[in-house]
Order: sequence, then structure tokens, then C-alpha cells
Amino acid sequence: MLISGNKILSHADKNGYAVGAFNVNNMEQVQAVIGAAEVMKFPI
Repeated sequence: MLISGNKILSHADKNGYAVGAFNVNNMEQVQAVIGAAEVMKFPI
């Protein structure tokens, strides 16, 4: 699902969390970012 940047930032502001920007170079890094987000229950 695609969501506009404004909607994401507005939700983050209202709920007190940051929106990360991730630069990954390989599948292992993608898996690490997603895995950490799942454990912490943070949206990415």
C-alpha cells in the first residue's frame, strides 16, 4: 500500500515517533532493518 509522505509525517508527529530513512546496499541489510522494526513494533 502506498501512503503519502504528508500522511506518514502527520501520523508520526501526532503519535510521537520519528520516521527513519534507510539506505541499504544488500539483502542482509534489508532483513536487519525489517527485523529490528518488527521486534520494536515500529513502522518503517
